Amino acid sequence: MSTSPQKHLFHFEGGNALSAFRAQALLPRLQAVNPRITAVHARHVHWVWSDHPLAGAEHDKLEALLRYGDPYAGPAEGALLVVAPRLGTVSPWASKATDIAHNCGTAIRRVERVTEYRAALKSGLLGGAKALSDDELRQCAALLHDRMTESVLLARDEARHLFDEQPGKPMEHVDVLGRGRSALEAANKNFGRRCPTTRSSISSPPSPA
Repeated sequence: MSTSPQKHLFHFEGGNALSAFRAQALLPRLQAVNPRITAVHARHVHWVWSDHPLAGAEHDKLEALLRYGDPYAGPAEGALLVVAPRLGTVSPWASKATDIAHNCGTAIRRVERVTEYRAALKSGLLGGAKALSDDELRQCAALLHDRMTESVLLARDEARHLFDEQPGKPMEHVDVLGRGRSALEAANKNFGRRCPTTRSSISSPPSPA
């Protein structure tokens, strides 16, 4: 009986993922959720799936390939929201980046990119910053990602679920000819509810009709 190859996952911290202009545009919207938010920063983090441990030279080659853009100069603390490709999918970025890595001689399965957002919070009178509530995190998440193509996680390590094997699903029929627009609206609502999530992922509230 054949066995699946062992899965080795590695992450490589990347550069800045948020321009000063976009950060300034986002800040008032985040402060509408909680006025104690004083700044927002973001960096890319790359996750690599390999069937084997990465040797020194191969590790260094991948690290060099994934080092691009401006260095991240933001904080390593603050409220964390990790915006990842929608769980259970392979992003277009991953397909292209994995091909480039293969062409450069690295034998990896896949590389994915997530964006880690850090919201800096104003300290209280006794020092320390009160954490955002679950509802506030959910509202912030809605401002930072596209719920149709992305998932939001609460910890860096949850990005490992990007590589979880998903069970095959049977094809489904949408009766567009018989029911028209209502069939598409029902399919959009029902299929959207089936987005795979992890225990610590955040689901955005539905948009108003």
